[in-house]
Amino acid sequence: MSSINLDNPVVRSYIVYSAILALKLLFISILTALARMTRNVFANPEDAVLTKGKVKFDDQVVERKRRAHLNDLENIPAFWVLGALYVTTGPAVAWAQLLFRAFTLGRILHTIVYAIIPLPQPARVIAFGVPFAINIYIGVQVILHYATAFDDPAVQSYAFYSGVLALKTLGMATLTARTRYVKKVFANEEDTKIKNGIVKFDDPDVERVRRAHLNDLENIPAFWLLGGLYLTTGPETTTAITLFRVYTIGRILHSIVYAIKPLPQPARGISFGIPFLIMLYMGVKVVSFYASAL
Repeated sequence: MSSINLDNPVVRSYIVYSAILALKLLFISILTALARMTRNVFANPEDAVLTKGKVKFDDQVVERKRRAHLNDLENIPAFWVLGALYVTTGPAVAWAQLLFRAFTLGRILHTIVYAIIPLPQPARVIAFGVPFAINIYIGVQVILHYATAFDDPAVQSYAFYSGVLALKTLGMATLTARTRYVKKVFANEEDTKIKNGIVKFDDPDVERVRRAHLNDLENIPAFWLLGGLYLTTGPETTTAITLFRVYTIGRILHSIVYAIKPLPQPARGISFGIPFLIMLYMGVKVVSFYASAL
């Protein structure tokens, strides 16, 4: 594992582009709020009272911006984790900077052509696809690097399984797109022209995959944080590796029994519950270890 030095141009590039992406995420929140205010439609009754608006959940202008925001949440946190891990593999400076720059520009362009000035396909596909491919590339590089690196087994295990989980989360986006394409149902009018499809928001197969994807987004980022913090408490190596391994297997099985090959309960309950308990265990360990800082 390469040391993290703030004078390293790769580290500095990662920091600046990560900050830009964070600000971009915050901007999308403002953009959504402005769309609600302009169109006088809100999701909560107490908000509608302020401007004598109405509660409405299907305003297409607002929903387009919310979908663009969700797409950011599905992709940018994965970049933060994968990019940070990629830095520790000691990549070539110019190549790493190019990847970070291209990812950031792609995500900015994606928001523009999706939520600000909607353009016909393949504008959004290209703006999505290039950053997505970069995430996949750096994820594979992280996994390949830490599959054979053994400087600190617990840290290597965390890096390896974090990379696997990031690729798994990105894979759910691909599965959602594939399901939409097969069923010919899309969320945006411009997408329907690809395969003579229709706009539909309640297809049960698409929604099942989307719920599985959302469940990943609700849980895996918490693992990235808690797992990293857990390592700082000096856990026993075998215990830490086992927890990281079981968590990852559980999350993969959860996606399989939820979105790929749906099985009766308690299959999904078990595959969700075990990783969830692992996160609770690590969280309690972290809080207990650092309790003196309260």
